[in-house]
Amino acid sequence: MVKKWSAGLIFGVVVILGLGLVPAHPASRIQVVGAGLIGNPVLQKTIPSPSDFGFAVTPDGGTFVCSMAGPLRGGFKGLTAMLVEGPVDRGSLAIAGGTAKFSGKATVVLVPGMNKEPVQVINDVLFIVTVRAGGPGNGWLMMNVPAFTKTLGGDTGGILKLGRISMER
Repeated sequence: MVKKWSAGLIFGVVVILGLGLVPAHPASRIQVVGAGLIGNPVLQKTIPSPSDFGFAVTPDGGTFVCSMAGPLRGGFKGLTAMLVEGPVDRGSLAIAGGTAKFSGKATVVLVPGMNKEPVQVINDVLFIVTVRAGGPGNGWLMMNVPAFTKTLGGDTGGILKLGRISMER
């Protein structure tokens, strides 16, 4: 039986693998890639937010997707699903040690919407992602969406339950 989160995880992996088909500029040899499932929150840094994600980022930009489809824990802050997807801004990638940070503008899809509509789509929403390289139990992802962080009660993300985040220089 296929788990509900696996469709989003497969989508993230396909997006990442598809990006590998596009030749990178020589200046873009630095890259950060990841795909997986978020489990427990990062203590003192993220709120509980089970989700799956995928991203591929170079200094030239990239793409990011995170699907918080709360059925794993009975919903997410009253939402059946929340999707954050968008391009990563050129020049936003910063790597320090085993962590990386990048940002961009996303399309956010909320089910149900904030005003009780069945689906709400919001465009051009700033997102800032910080990740630590590693696999299950030690890699992590933290996403700040300033438009929603206060309402949600903090940044989303957590420690990898499945998947991997890798950095290459």
